[in-house]
Amino acid sequence: MAADSVGGTPVLASASGARTALTAWAGITASVVAVPLVLAVPGHWPALMGALLLACGPAGAAVMCWLDSGGGFTQAGLTLVLSLAVTAITSAVMIWLAAWHPGALLALAAVSVPSCLVRLRRGAGTGIGAGAGVCGAPAIRRGLWLQLALLLLGLGGWAYGVSQVRLQAIGPSGLLASAGIWFFLGLTVLLAGGLLELARPQPRAWLLGTYLVGLIVAIHATAPILYGVPEYAWVYKHIGIVQALGRYGHVTDPSNIYQQWPALFTAVAAVSGLSRVGPLSFAAWGPLAFELADALLLLGIFRMLVADRRVAYFALFLYEGLVAWVGQDYLSPQAFGYLLWLGIVAIIVRWLLVTAPAHQGRGLLARVRAPFRAGQPKPHESTPAQRVLAGTLLTVIYFAIVAAHQLTPYLALAGVGALVLLGMARRGWLLLLVLAVVAGGYLAPHYGLISHQFGGMFSGGNVLENASGVKGIPHRHAEAMTGEIVRGLAICMWLLTLAAIARHWRALGGVAVTAALAFSPFVIVLVQSYGGEAIYRVYLFSAPWCALLIAVSLMQLPAAPWRRLAKACVCLLALAAGLQGLYGPIAVDSFTPAELAASLWLYGHAPPGSLLVIAADNFPALETADYNSYDLRVIPSDPQFGESWLDEGNVNDVTAWIDSLGHATAYVVFSRSMAAYAAFFGAPQGYPQLAGGVRSRPGWSVVYRNADTTIYRVAAG
Repeated sequence: MAADSVGGTPVLASASGARTALTAWAGITASVVAVPLVLAVPGHWPALMGALLLACGPAGAAVMCWLDSGGGFTQAGLTLVLSLAVTAITSAVMIWLAAWHPGALLALAAVSVPSCLVRLRRGAGTGIGAGAGVCGAPAIRRGLWLQLALLLLGLGGWAYGVSQVRLQAIGPSGLLASAGIWFFLGLTVLLAGGLLELARPQPRAWLLGTYLVGLIVAIHATAPILYGVPEYAWVYKHIGIVQALGRYGHVTDPSNIYQQWPALFTAVAAVSGLSRVGPLSFAAWGPLAFELADALLLLGIFRMLVADRRVAYFALFLYEGLVAWVGQDYLSPQAFGYLLWLGIVAIIVRWLLVTAPAHQGRGLLARVRAPFRAGQPKPHESTPAQRVLAGTLLTVIYFAIVAAHQLTPYLALAGVGALVLLGMARRGWLLLLVLAVVAGGYLAPHYGLISHQFGGMFSGGNVLENASGVKGIPHRHAEAMTGEIVRGLAICMWLLTLAAIARHWRALGGVAVTAALAFSPFVIVLVQSYGGEAIYRVYLFSAPWCALLIAVSLMQLPAAPWRRLAKACVCLLALAAGLQGLYGPIAVDSFTPAELAASLWLYGHAPPGSLLVIAADNFPALETADYNSYDLRVIPSDPQFGESWLDEGNVNDVTAWIDSLGHATAYVVFSRSMAAYAAFFGAPQGYPQLAGGVRSRPGWSVVYRNADTTIYRVAAG
């Protein structure tokens, strides 16, 4: 197959039985290792590793040891996705039934081991023997030492650069404006080393994978290393839900939308409860974990869509730069749902795509489909039994998405619907109906909550308004610069993708699957803004398929030195723009251990029912199980939230507003991250005046202070 085709094309694999046998051994090993770790050392990191193994391996291995996906990456990725889906559904059902037992994760091992043992005793089983196999050419050692040296230089330069960063020096322009040359050198060398290996006639897959993992680690481990606690204020709200579900074992706040879509939170609560390690201890590493898992699934999917593995790896290097800024990979339902969606795509591409018809039909739909089926590659072979099993697994994964997040199911439904409309999914209308029933069946009893709190499922048909992002941001100073960079990156990505599709206008079937996945997410902005965040989800769901189409086009350029330069420049520019989007607001998005300590002190010492006021909506709050026992308010002076009616710089007005809320005890918090937020966005404008004006204000007394946070108690009246 030519490298310019991006459809489902079978590549012979010689390891069908070996791959399923390896999956069985992995399931047994994960179970045997995890259970002693959990039982022997609860409350420590080994127990957490054991609980994560139980959540991520045995359930999926029990199924995938009988079903060969045709590729090692796809096999491992689907094992992971199925395990997470089963864990999420099982733990959510326990919450819904108020029968909370985190030890149920141990039962996953008890079910997995017998299935895997039976598979090993029966030999090859039902392996397919076709898929994205690993190239059998022997590795060439020429240049290996140079490549290994570059890898070590890249990782070492990045690590040294991170160690030299001083948090106090990071201003509104972000980390890139404050980091030293070693930080940039490390990231550049990691990218350059991977691209240099890609330029070889027979690139070494293990080395490409190592460079890719190194680049992902360098991008997404920087913030956890520098700050040591979870990023983003909303992550702490998620942690509070996890804590509440884990402590009480049932829904404690029916009006909270997170608790009504609990699948991710219950899964994390089960892992935390089984290991007895609190989520605050590991939530900071959520972005790195999700990005590595996403890369595993995407590599498997790309290898099924293109024959040349260089294209697949190149697309992933490009993708990491494109999505670095979008910030949807933290410990959140959307990150979880996105990972499961990639599992659904892998199942469809491997088992459920259909062959283009030999003759064009006569109906209108057939004539519309015809241009998109021309030149379509032959899909992977599958048996009826395998297709039934694949459809069943797809439905299970989709239910886990539906129970985890409000928007992701409909982004997934749009992707499946696009393939069905093009006639590329086997029994597509039935599949689409089943998924729609699952989504609608879950939404119906919860629609009242959405309608009451968010105004329903539809926010109008104004596409430009729905795609305009978060409202009310004043777009000043550093925030404006970073915003323009990432908007330019998004526009360039979509324009290059359209150009790549246009190159195949004579045979659109070669790119139809990928193009449908790339542009189907835009359906969402026709009906919903999702609080200004819909466009970011559209970008995320579009990015991997855009990266693949762009990579194919760049690999098609004439064989000349400038082609390598063009590929390197595109990747480097995407990475630079993505990193500015990620690191530009790092002083705002990240918190220090001192700030988290202040928040924990507040929840540990403020009486239940107290009013907790934060001067700007950027502080680690709501992270405790009893978050609902407090009245947390933000001073209404930030235009991002439509409540900028109060002059925050006027201490009298703020004091009167606090008194009007009618609480006997009120605490007001000021912190480093709030000051950074006000400087970055230019709002709330009165924050510096308020922070200075209350220091000697009668009735405002300091009850807690550390290096980054000051908490005042305000006397009523």
